[in-house]
Amino acid sequence: MNRVLQIVTVPFALVVVMILASPVAIGEVQPSDIQPPSTSTPMPGASTKQSPASANQTNALASTAMVILRKNCLNCHNAEKKKGELILESREALLKGGENGPVVVPGKASESRMAQFLLPDADPHMPPKKQLTDEQVATMRAWIDDGAKWDGKALAETNVILHASNLRALPTSYQPVLAIALSSDGKKLAVGHANQIWVYDVGQTNHSILGKLEAHRDVVQSLAWSPDGKWLASGGYRRILLWDAQGMKQSLEITNLIGRVTALDFTPDSTTLIAADGAETRSGLVGVWAVGEIAPKATWTAHNDTVLDLKVSSDGKLLATASVDKLVKLWELSTGKEIARLEGHSGHVLALAFKPDGSLLASGSADKEIKVWDIKTKEQKITIGRHPGGVNDLAWTSDGKKIVSGCEDGAVRLSDEAKDNPEKTFNTATDMLYAIAVTPDAKTVYAGCHDGMVYVWGTDGTLKEKLGGQNSDKKLAAQ
Repeated sequence: MNRVLQIVTVPFALVVVMILASPVAIGEVQPSDIQPPSTSTPMPGASTKQSPASANQTNALASTAMVILRKNCLNCHNAEKKKGELILESREALLKGGENGPVVVPGKASESRMAQFLLPDADPHMPPKKQLTDEQVATMRAWIDDGAKWDGKALAETNVILHASNLRALPTSYQPVLAIALSSDGKKLAVGHANQIWVYDVGQTNHSILGKLEAHRDVVQSLAWSPDGKWLASGGYRRILLWDAQGMKQSLEITNLIGRVTALDFTPDSTTLIAADGAETRSGLVGVWAVGEIAPKATWTAHNDTVLDLKVSSDGKLLATASVDKLVKLWELSTGKEIARLEGHSGHVLALAFKPDGSLLASGSADKEIKVWDIKTKEQKITIGRHPGGVNDLAWTSDGKKIVSGCEDGAVRLSDEAKDNPEKTFNTATDMLYAIAVTPDAKTVYAGCHDGMVYVWGTDGTLKEKLGGQNSDKKLAAQ
């Protein structure tokens, strides 16, 4: 949820209105905290010590500049990616500059290349894909003119992590389906309806309801069946639940997480659960648990920002992760060792899918593209055309012939790994699609939608039915 941070403008000082995509704003700077700098010349012998009001102004300016850097620059200019050899994680690194020399001259914005890069007609222009507001540009110039003071705490932390028990109840009208999971035999479909989990028997034509599970306080973010069909895992805010699939009863609860559990997957032998854990503006973590154990057997920092999806290869040896930082990474699952970094997307990487034989990996992004990567060579094989919206989820048909995508525009599309445009577009849903699943026989596609429904299509593009809403409530009451 967007929060508004306001800093009020007064003469010779600065005011910024920033939209922060963060659960909690870092704080509000009051007008009384910012005073115009003195323009008088100090009397001979007078103290030049900074007044409390001036210190407040400098601190507020540095904090605001750090937030701008964090939200717009660090994804590319960190120690891991260091685009142009420029790192912005410390003042020392900032002053060192990049491959073309220093980018900031403290006290002289007019001589600083960083300030020039932010202008609308700059070439090169930073950030590459957007233009900062006039107020944000003014903030950065004023910060440089003030000496480019550093606030490491504001740079590292721009939100406060709430305890799960502090979450308020979800509005009854908010019922999105962010996550679905189909069992490996294609007979059970788990659906996250807001903070509940509905399990449908899709092996029968009437699609009876096997269970309605009271799961999380927050919206269900992720779901995964173990390949042997014995377990269902669900992820929410700072919480993973493991359900006994036979009795539809909660078996285990994992807490001590830092944020939303955005992705889950099991290893092929069903003995290990892997989860993506993270909070906005913090590094994205991967955790590995032996099924049935509360304590993880391994955790590591996988990305510099939230991990949005992860998938285990069919042989159980590789783990692929996708992140807000625009990267896809491959890991040796047994050791947690990074073995490849796949770079090519210009937006958040939202979805991943391994080809069943493990030879290829597909990635979908907010940049409206699907990229297909060769696992052996670690090279990009093809880019599948620009979609009308971001690609939120991907699945490969079991025969490995088609890639199925669910997109922001409410459409499911079928693509061939060797063609640069989708082959077929299904009739669109009424709202954004978040999650998809394909039956083992490749004849049916399920897609979870923001409107709270699961759309069921044949792979010929025909809409068969919709699951959820009042129909499901009536069906459950009649059972």
